[in-house]
Order: sequence, then structure tokens, then C-alpha cells
Amino acid sequence: MKITLIQPPTPSSKGRNKSSFNTLVRPFSLFYLAGYLEKHTSFDIEILDFELNKYHDVPVEDVLCSNDSQIFGITATTYTRFEAVKIAKKIKKLFPESWIVTGGVHFMHCAKDTLSRVPEIDIVVRGEGELTLLELAKAINAGADLETVMGISYRRNNEIIDNPDQMVFEGLDDIPTYTKFSYDEYPEYLMDYRKEKIPAISVVSSRGCPNKCIFCPKGGVRYRLRSPKFVVDEIEYYKKKFKIIEAVNFLDLTFTASPPHVTKVCHEIINRKLNIKWWCESRANIPLELLDLMKEAGCCQIAFGIESGSPKILEKISKNVPVENIFDVAKKCSDIGINSRVFFTCSHPDETKKDVKETLNLMAKLGEIGSNPTFGITMIFPGTEIEKIAYSKNILPEDFSWYDHYESDLNNKLETLSNIPLFIDKLTPDMLLRIKEEVVTMLIGNRIVNQKFTDLVKQVFKAIVAGNPSAKHIFNKKLIVRYIMSKLAPNRQ
Repeated sequence: MKITLIQPPTPSSKGRNKSSFNTLVRPFSLFYLAGYLEKHTSFDIEILDFELNKYHDVPVEDVLCSNDSQIFGITATTYTRFEAVKIAKKIKKLFPESWIVTGGVHFMHCAKDTLSRVPEIDIVVRGEGELTLLELAKAINAGADLETVMGISYRRNNEIIDNPDQMVFEGLDDIPTYTKFSYDEYPEYLMDYRKEKIPAISVVSSRGCPNKCIFCPKGGVRYRLRSPKFVVDEIEYYKKKFKIIEAVNFLDLTFTASPPHVTKVCHEIINRKLNIKWWCESRANIPLELLDLMKEAGCCQIAFGIESGSPKILEKISKNVPVENIFDVAKKCSDIGINSRVFFTCSHPDETKKDVKETLNLMAKLGEIGSNPTFGITMIFPGTEIEKIAYSKNILPEDFSWYDHYESDLNNKLETLSNIPLFIDKLTPDMLLRIKEEVVTMLIGNRIVNQKFTDLVKQVFKAIVAGNPSAKHIFNKKLIVRYIMSKLAPNRQ
């Protein structure tokens, strides 16, 4: 039996140029699934990543027309959901007898909505896919009843069936390092805001997240760790395979959730003398002494999800990190030479202008000590507490579907992802627009806009000197504001 796993393109994807600063991250979920299935079955597994340059401007039908798979597995985020549905419809038209299975952070949280609105999709995998897709593939291959497969939703006699949840996957070290890809296809670069682009590779050292932030579709899943040795074995493998690798991006949802685990990973890196730089994401509750070890092991940037400077809002959104901790951790990072990116959002439930002022004050203080602030508007994702609140406040109408066409002028004005609803509560759209412009003014005044903007100004100035008349229009105030606002939007999913 053959299985094809598919990554849809982002709505604005037009291919990525490997010579630019753009990074094309490997589709980790599909690589993990493929590696696990290949290890435990004799099935033929293929991956189609429509983000790759080679598929740009090539019709999906042309790519798939000779595919003889029995199962097509499609992953998606909420941002790519419509592209995933388009692909599912085209596959079903080409191969009506095939099984179309969807999963990933979007589909897993809205199985009923998906199956009731998209008839081309046969099955939705709820939760992580390794165990479930293995069971499902074996059942389909054997002609067995789907009721034996845990963790799926499907239709039977026009009724949507939700099988019991799959057990939590514990065997993270049982997933082999996936090697069937070329670095030329997935050029990955990281910037430390001071130097040129750095050739990098992404690695995951854990799954799940112990935190339950009300806006995040990925939280609340039991936190599990890969063994530190296995993690660094993978880094070392990629460093030897791709000779140019100089940095690692840890894609864990909260890399520092287990300080003992981080300590062991750091010691593995140091003891093996890998001499790499690395990035991670964290809450601002890291033990300060751990930061010293992380720096010694090569950590040069941490992204912190701060969200708000208001203690009231931090408690409301289940962030529960004291503002004092945030400043202390950022100051420590600055003192020892770790760049800190700090993510803020506004328009949380019951947030007022007073709360926003506290956020802007904290942003300014962090900017003054060298942090790089990023600012956006709270978005609504399926499966989150914020989604439930949005329904209760009629921010989302009762008959809302994630598969109805959605595009808002407000999203465009605020420079956020265009097809994801915003949580608009106490702060009106006009207030949010003024807040964003105030943020831009503050960042320019404090000279804490990131290096990308500085580089842009330099490029435009050179173009003007070279006699390019169109470059002068870049210095139009509105264009500058729009550019910076687009760079400030966190777009985290």
C-alpha cells in the first residue's frame, strides 16, 4: 500500500529563494510520520510539500495525476486550512476511491465542522498522528472496520462518529531521524540581528506543553521529552551531513519547561564541542542561573511569549508570569549577550486602555535594555478557550464555520493573517489601529525596531543615491508605518 503525506502551501506562498533570508522549515509532523511508518510497516511512503519552489506555479493535478496512493494524509494550520481543502477536493476528483485523511493543529480541533462542511475529507485524526495513522493504515489495508482505530472521527451513514481518543504517544525516541531530504530544498537561515544569515537546521527536543494559555491551540497537551542524547545525536548527524550547518533552531513550544532537561541538553552540546549557535522559545520564568549554562552551550537568542504587561491580563489569559520576572530575565539575557525577542499582543478578554498602557510601558522598558519587541492582535483559533469566549460574547456568530470564506478589512489594516478572525472585545477597531501606530512611534523613538528595518532603510538609501526615483516613495509616512506594522505582527501558529 502507498501513502502520500501532503503539506499545503501558505495562501501567499510563491516559492522561497534559497539565496534570500527566507527560511523554509521542513514539515516536521510529516517527516516524523513518514519515519515512524517506514520503521513499523513495509508501506511505501511519499511526502509532497507544496511549499517547495519546484511546485510553484505547477497545478496540483499535474503533481498528483499519476499518484497511486490509497491514502492521502493532509496536514494544515488554521492559516493553511483553505489550501488544504482545495487539495482534498482535487484529490477526490482525481481518485474518488482513495481515502483522504486530515490532521494537524487545525483539523484536530474542529473534526465535526470539517466532516460536516467538507465531504471530500473522509477521516480526521484528532491528536498526534504516529499511533493513529499506523493503526488506520493497517486497518484500511486489511479491510477492517474503522471503529477499531482510536483517535479518529469519520462519517458513517451520514452520521459523524468520534472514536475514543488515542493514548498519548510516549515513544519519542522511537521516531527515527528523517534523512530523505536535501538542504538545497529546505534552506534554513537564522538571524541574530547583528550578523549575516546563519545556515541552520531545526530540531525538536520535546512534545506538548504544560501551559494552558487561553489563546493557544497547542497548549494543554501532556509534556514529554526526547532523551538529551538522542536530541544532540540528531544535531550532530545533521551537522556532519550538511557541512555548512552552524546553528540550530529548537522548535519546542516551550524549550525551557523542564530545566533539568535543558541542563542535560546543554551539557551534551558542550561535552561534544559542537560549537553551534542556537535559538529557542520560552516562558519568562527561566532560572537565571540556567541562562548562563545556555549561553555557554551556544544559545544566542530566546523568543519569549510575554503577551501583556498587565498583571490582570496575564492572569486572565493564564500566562501567570509576574511582570518582575519578565524584566529580570530579559535584563539577564542582555547582560550575558543572549538576544531576546519579546512577543506582545493586545485585545484580550476584558482588556482596557489602562491594560494596554501597562503593556506599552513594559515594551518600552524591555526595548531600552536591548530586547526586540514584536506586537500583534489576539487571534481566534479552534480548540482554544478564546474561541469559547468568542462564541459566548458573540464575537463569533453561533453559525460560524471555519470553512466559510473569511477575509476582513480590519485584518488587512492591522497587518495580521487575513483569514483568521480577530478577538475584538473592549478595544474597538479604531482603538487598535491607534495603538498599533503608537507602538510604531514608540519603537522608532527608542530605536528598538529590529535589524531588518534598518537594513531596508539602508537599501532604499542606496537606491536613491543610485538614481532610482521609485525608491523615494518608500519614505512616505504611511508606507513606513505599514511596513513596520507587518514586521511587528507575531503570526505565531
